[in-house]
This record gives sequence, structure tokens and C-alpha cells, in this order.
Amino acid sequence: MTAVRVIDASYVAVPATATPSPEPIKLNAMEAPWVTFFPVLQHVLLFDLAGADHTPPFDTVLEFLRSSLAATLSSFAPLAGKLVHLKDTGDVGISCSAGDGVRFVVAESDDDVRRLSSDEEHDVSVLRLLVPEVDMSQLPARVLAVQATRLDGGMGMALGVTVHHAVADGRSLWAFVEAWATACRGETTAAATPTFDRSLVKLPRGDELARELLRKFAPNLPLAISFFPRRNHLASASCSYY
Repeated sequence: MTAVRVIDASYVAVPATATPSPEPIKLNAMEAPWVTFFPVLQHVLLFDLAGADHTPPFDTVLEFLRSSLAATLSSFAPLAGKLVHLKDTGDVGISCSAGDGVRFVVAESDDDVRRLSSDEEHDVSVLRLLVPEVDMSQLPARVLAVQATRLDGGMGMALGVTVHHAVADGRSLWAFVEAWATACRGETTAAATPTFDRSLVKLPRGDELARELLRKFAPNLPLAISFFPRRNHLASASCSYY
């Protein structure tokens, strides 16, 4: 198995101009089961840079990624926060403050991006190393982490994203990635702005139902051990090639 070497890890902070919610954003009944049901949602993007015109150095690409991620977090500030257990009420919520940030991992590998993307059956043992690890077994837990990996001496790049499934589904994660891509390209056309207004979600018995589901499926909070062992593939994940 090809090694993936982590060479740096830092945090991209929420911009000072952002206004995170002063109170934790409570999970509703549709989200609460994912605290322990397959909580890991991952996506890896593979970029073939061989023969590409005017590809900037990897360090420059990293700066673009970091600065555009910070800009994107101004609209997606909760993704920089943590999933927390609200002991007094029994709820689980997303807490984000000005000091929070998204973990940004930088790595390198000698693997060939074309091999990774063209295999009939993807080399899962390598792909799993191209997304960042996030410990979701106990709250508080990070909501989001990203990893940029230089492949084959700069002939390719992988961008891996890990998000807590209780906070975002596949469509929501992709909306975030598209907004990040828009900012990275320097485009002025804003992507759709997300809303975190929980009053818009109308469910029978509301918070009470969410707490019941947490007591049933996550009875040992703040421990959030998954009911299911990690499967031998990217957990609830997908892979895209460019």
C-alpha cells in the first residue's frame, strides 16, 4: 500500500466578520440518529495536473485553498464548530465560536492520480488515506476537516473532505464544496447562502422527539460510539475525478 505522509496540519479560522450563532444549533429528529449511525461522511476529489497549463506550485495552491475556505466559512460558520452534548437538556447541537476553525491537513504521496481514478475497483486502502481522520466517537467532536495531498511529485492532487453526517448530508456537503470552489476561482457570483434557522423545520413534537431518539440511539452521551463497525470503504463517501 502506498504511504501518505502528513507534512502539516493547521486550522482555518472563521473570519472575524462572520456572525456565528451565539447558542448551539440543536439537531432535529432527522439529524439526531446520525450521531451514532454511520456518522462519517467523506468525499475525495482527484485532480490530474499532468500537462495542465499554468498550474501554480503546490504551496500557492494551498494558499488559494486556505484563503477561499476562510471566505466560504463566513457563510458556513457552523461547519467550523463542534458537535456538543448539551447535558442540561439532553440535546446535541453545533457550537461555533470566533476561536473555532476547520482542520486543514497537508500531505503527500507517490501514488499516481490516474491509477487511483481509473481502476475498475478503486484502491480503497489508498483513498481512505486521502481524507482526514476525525474522531467522532466522543463529543465534543469536530464537524469538518479537509486534506490536500500532492500526488506523484505534483502530477496530481487530491482534496479530501470529512464531515459529520449529523450536520450535513451528501447534498449539503456538495453545496459547501461548490461554494468553496466558487470562492477559490475568485468568482463574484455567490453560491446559494445556507440557512441555519431551525424554526423552518416543522416536525411533530420537535425537540422532544429529537431527545427521545438520542436516548435510544446514543444512550451513553457524550460517548457516541457507532452501532456499526467502520466498513472497508470510504464511509458514506464518493470519489470524483477532474
